[in-house]
Amino acid sequence: MSPGDMVRFALWGEFDYERPWEEAPKPHIGMLIEYDSLMKKATVLYRGELLDIRGQLIERAGKKDYGNR
Repeated sequence: MSPGDMVRFALWGEFDYERPWEEAPKPHIGMLIEYDSLMKKATVLYRGELLDIRGQLIERAGKKDYGNR
């Protein structure tokens, strides 16, 4: 992932903690501002706010993710 990519992600507290975090549903879409691969932390622009999100809760969005929005 590189800055400027559209990503989908889950916000903390919106998923079941008993499942692996990588399998959490990721209903939100934002723009990746920065990704720190050492700390596995992403900074995402979402609705005018900068959010810091764990690397396990974020993935690159595809065409079908933002085709309906």
